[in-house]
Amino acid sequence: MPDQATHAPDNASNPAPRAGLPDPRRFDPVAFPGAEPGEAWPPTHFNFHAPWMHEPGLGFERDASGGIAVVRSFAHLRLLVDIDTAHQLFDLAPGSRDFRLLRLIPAALRCVDRILPGDPMPGPLLDEEEEVPEEHHLYAATTAMVERLASQAGEEGQALAEAMRRVPPGPGMFEAAVARCITRFGFPMATVAPLARRLQRLANAHARVLATAAAQPDYAAMEKVVLRTRQTLGADRGWVGGGLLTRAMDGLLPQINRPRRASAAILAAAEEAMRRPLPLEAPTRLILEQDGYRDRLLDISVFWRRLSAAWMTVDPDTTDRREIEALARNTLRRLSLTSLYRPPDEP
Repeated sequence: MPDQATHAPDNASNPAPRAGLPDPRRFDPVAFPGAEPGEAWPPTHFNFHAPWMHEPGLGFERDASGGIAVVRSFAHLRLLVDIDTAHQLFDLAPGSRDFRLLRLIPAALRCVDRILPGDPMPGPLLDEEEEVPEEHHLYAATTAMVERLASQAGEEGQALAEAMRRVPPGPGMFEAAVARCITRFGFPMATVAPLARRLQRLANAHARVLATAAAQPDYAAMEKVVLRTRQTLGADRGWVGGGLLTRAMDGLLPQINRPRRASAAILAAAEEAMRRPLPLEAPTRLILEQDGYRDRLLDISVFWRRLSAAWMTVDPDTTDRREIEALARNTLRRLSLTSLYRPPDEP
């Protein structure tokens, strides 16, 4: 049974494991089905070997419906494909290196808007964490805070909210809003600037929560693969160990949605906290609370990112049953970490 992990070296910038949790990168390391011994996976780039995967204009995007769209430059052609059968469209053999690389596309599209052959692998798939949230997450966090400012804050806060509505979104919007409060509304800098700095820290904290939630693995896709694998194994009477593995998969099915549900609950709690009536003039407690939610989301994603991507490389009809068994065992061990999935309101 394959136990040897094939992964990139630990990155010094990776966060330390939280109290009560093992190191996720050394906890039953994940081996990708079909990976050669010693092969680092995921690779650093989407360097497909098949020449037809490098045709000009070929790319991948996530469709508005959530599916994967194959994009060609000519005639604005978009072809929506099921990632489970996309390898047939590109004539890639199940289990091959290009097949496994293609199955990483959905996970990559949770981090970037478009993937072209040859593009670098997004940092989160290589266990690298982004410290600065992207602009759209910062804008979403700021929008939520502006709504709260307008309804709950004092005179300075309401003026700052009004000013932020009238400046272009982006990392510099707080400075522009402060300048507007001073020049248009006549507030002294000593009053409005400290408030703006505190609120900017809060917006950054909530934006990190939103960014970490958006970069969570595609748990729903993993659940779909697990279910399809169980159905295929149940019909496979030609493998001697089928009964034991089938029972293991039966144990997975009722609880495989635990990381998805826990992540959704944590994000909902973080968003609810931003709407809760608390004094925004002194938001230190709320900032620490948002940082805690972000840490919880990061813990779950680090424990599940490689494993969910490994499940996506499974082709139930051709993947070695011993490799599926190793994934099932690894999954059950992660599901047993109850502190990872505790409700958001528990310490």
